[in-house]
Amino acid sequence: MNTPQAGVDAWVLESARVAAIDTGGVWLETTGQHGCANCRSGRGCGVSVFQRLFRLPQHRIYLPTEEVLSVGDHVVVGLSQRALLLASVWLYLVPLLGLLVGALVADVAFGQEALTVAGGVFGLLGMLAWVRGRQRRQARSGRFFPVLQEVTLRHAAEQDG
Repeated sequence: MNTPQAGVDAWVLESARVAAIDTGGVWLETTGQHGCANCRSGRGCGVSVFQRLFRLPQHRIYLPTEEVLSVGDHVVVGLSQRALLLASVWLYLVPLLGLLVGALVADVAFGQEALTVAGGVFGLLGMLAWVRGRQRRQARSGRFFPVLQEVTLRHAAEQDG
């Protein structure tokens, strides 16, 4: 297991359970944590509110690994804080900038409130489409995949009998 580090080069660790076996890796489900510590205390971005309101399923993530794991095994996975920060910028800041720039350009060009709103919506949707394409390319690079840190509990194979 990697030693915790300080700063953006540290690892964010999460417990998960192996939900399915796939070629070259496994699918993991997180252990049911709803949002970050701030969300759970009522001061965060509201992700936990949406999870409770819409009964969103547990997060599933793909872990490429050569480790022999079984469905039901419990593991600890890590993701670089730098990768998490970059992903957050792309998922939150870039679409917001698209919204603002689209609205600003439409306001300067047309000066009508309805067209300014439409420009903002088109800017947001355009940036979301661009981010989605970029995310698909980055997913193939493996840069944002979690890394297996530790197997904490092996699921005992059922005995024939």
